[in-house]
Amino acid sequence: MADLSGGSLKALAVWGMIGGIITMTTPVITYAQGTDAAKPTVKTSTRDSSTGDKTDAAAEKENQLLFSADEVDYSDDLKTVTARGNVEISRDNRVLMADTVSYDMTNDVVSASGNVKLLEPTGEVMFANYVELTGDFKEGIIKDIYILIDDHTRLAGVGARRSEGNFTELAKAVYSPCNVCADDPEKPPLWRIRAARVIHDQQGQNIEYQDARLEFEGIPILYSPYFSHPDPTVKRRSGILAPTFGSTSYVGSRFELPYYWAIDKSSDLTLRPIITTDKGPVLASQYRRKFDTGNLDILDSITEGGDDGWQGHIDARGRFDIDNNWRWGFDAEQASSKTYMSRYGFGSPSVLTSNLFGERFSGQNYGRIDGYYFQGLKEEDNRATSPLVLPHAQYHGRGDTNPNGSYTTFDLDALSLSRRTGADSNRLSGKVGWELPHIGTYGDVTKLTLSMRGDSYMVNNVTRDGQSDYTGYVGRTVPLAAIDWNMPFVRDEGGYHQVIKPIAMVAWSPNGGNPDEIPNEDSQSFEFDDINLFSHDRYGGLDKTEDGLRASYGLEWGVYGANGGYTNALFGQSYRLADNGTFAEGSGLDKHLSDYVGRITVAPNQYVDLTYRFRLDNNDFSPRRNQLAAGVGEERILRLDLSYLQLSENAGSDEFNDREELYFNAQHRFDDHWSGNAYGRFDMDQDADPLEYGIGFEYEDECFLFDGRVRRTFYQDQDLGQSDEIIFRLVFKTLGEFASQAGL
Repeated sequence: MADLSGGSLKALAVWGMIGGIITMTTPVITYAQGTDAAKPTVKTSTRDSSTGDKTDAAAEKENQLLFSADEVDYSDDLKTVTARGNVEISRDNRVLMADTVSYDMTNDVVSASGNVKLLEPTGEVMFANYVELTGDFKEGIIKDIYILIDDHTRLAGVGARRSEGNFTELAKAVYSPCNVCADDPEKPPLWRIRAARVIHDQQGQNIEYQDARLEFEGIPILYSPYFSHPDPTVKRRSGILAPTFGSTSYVGSRFELPYYWAIDKSSDLTLRPIITTDKGPVLASQYRRKFDTGNLDILDSITEGGDDGWQGHIDARGRFDIDNNWRWGFDAEQASSKTYMSRYGFGSPSVLTSNLFGERFSGQNYGRIDGYYFQGLKEEDNRATSPLVLPHAQYHGRGDTNPNGSYTTFDLDALSLSRRTGADSNRLSGKVGWELPHIGTYGDVTKLTLSMRGDSYMVNNVTRDGQSDYTGYVGRTVPLAAIDWNMPFVRDEGGYHQVIKPIAMVAWSPNGGNPDEIPNEDSQSFEFDDINLFSHDRYGGLDKTEDGLRASYGLEWGVYGANGGYTNALFGQSYRLADNGTFAEGSGLDKHLSDYVGRITVAPNQYVDLTYRFRLDNNDFSPRRNQLAAGVGEERILRLDLSYLQLSENAGSDEFNDREELYFNAQHRFDDHWSGNAYGRFDMDQDADPLEYGIGFEYEDECFLFDGRVRRTFYQDQDLGQSDEIIFRLVFKTLGEFASQAGL
């Protein structure tokens, strides 16, 4: 026996492995094989102590073995090299670590025993008691194998065979991504797959099983003679997805078996055939594609509805960048009937909006051109009266700030709106503005605004005085002068920062700015509240404009803590000189003095978040509108989210007259894995009758998810009435998902 170093070669290297990263210090002994060599050539390679770079001729061949150990012996007779103690061998980006390693150079066989670890180039780590491999580590046998595929997923077997450096065939194997119980390592994981034979294809990223049993808490619940799935390193792959079972009162029993097709690296298609007992089959699909400049997402469905003929829906969305300034996109939403989407579980919107647009961003300037088509899904909606907007062009520009702080603005708006039945409107509007902000010596902030707007309309079939139709041209000019003022008073006290700020606004436009010949298409939805209290024009669109002399005044107060907690309140009122019917009765602005509006927000810490908005009658302070949103508590104990809405009968809202509704959602986390919630929505006007309520529980850990919900609704939506549903999901992570939905 010949000792390479003339004695025991000890402490040649110091090795550390942290999170799979191996670091090495010199020296390194390199054995270079050659067919003509009688014995291996020994090369000593050193590294620069400061940089770690090699300083000798680095012409190492790919098939060289790099040894490092506490002790290395070479047998000239047997042509073997034996390494002991902290052994590490590297070849072709594979690293073998063990207590003892013997290398038979004649047969090119490596044998390792004791705490064996084999690190693959893909990141996988194999653990074993004993391995016997070819010199390139690609072929061989392994005893008591344990494979760590990623951070959580593991494969283990009594033995295994390696072939082609890619396939690992395990006997009597177990697969599981679940963590082992730290207190009882012998306890079975939450779920696992046992199989007589398992083949792991690293390059194909696939795991195959023969005689497989799925066990839950150690109890077999499912058997299959053959089963396969992608290994956890796969992000996406074509194949059948987990089925969905269930039933509802709308379509009866249903079964869905989706198929996922990974078309290429940038697109995929999910086909969702749905079988229902009462309404026949439905075919739904979702197509997604990523482009270099944007993305496309199309969800659609189709079914043969018997006497109703073919039915279906589409929900498509696309966004695409043209260059750094230009973008275009579309939304396409349509359904064959008003209740189709609700019936088949594709959502319950009240209106579907189709839109095609292009827009440009440039500094402080913005331009956009749109086309719109709307489909209302409420019972009273009629396609014949739904408007088609094509086109709607907008532009907003702002000039550079002058030395005195002033700047100019320019707005342009062009719209063409038509209907099969009803009024048509073609509008061209332009506005030029000038604004001058100023901060006074006492900290008061003032802004002067002057603008001139001109609107030109060509209309058809506009109803005037409730009976006659008008067709022709109408125009108007809308000058505006306004002054905004506020003066914050600030006081620091201890760890608190207090601000009291009186606010005022005065604006003027000539009376009579809303002739009957101009149809109101974009300013129908209006609500007076704390948000638009100080707006120059409280209408959201251009068809109606606020006219006359008006003023708003109020007081804002806030206390802000050093740790982020705060309390803020606002209270104010508006005054109009003329009572000319610009605003509808009950709107809160239909008299000289408006209703009082305000807001109170209390958020002292992360456990309390309360916002209360209100509108009070200006004569007797009776509530016209109350809105409360509150979040209290912590989920580990109890988190309660509450919202309350109350509208009086004369609140001036066409859509929600005389309404009082309460909604709550309570959440509790029982431990690190279990959580639950209960919610309810109630109509307080009808003796607190429920509109819907439900309860749910969820369990989630590193390898499994259970989500169960029970829900009851009492809504009446045309031909759809009250329903009861049970929904649950079982997700075996790294395998797939099993979901079920049932109606009671």
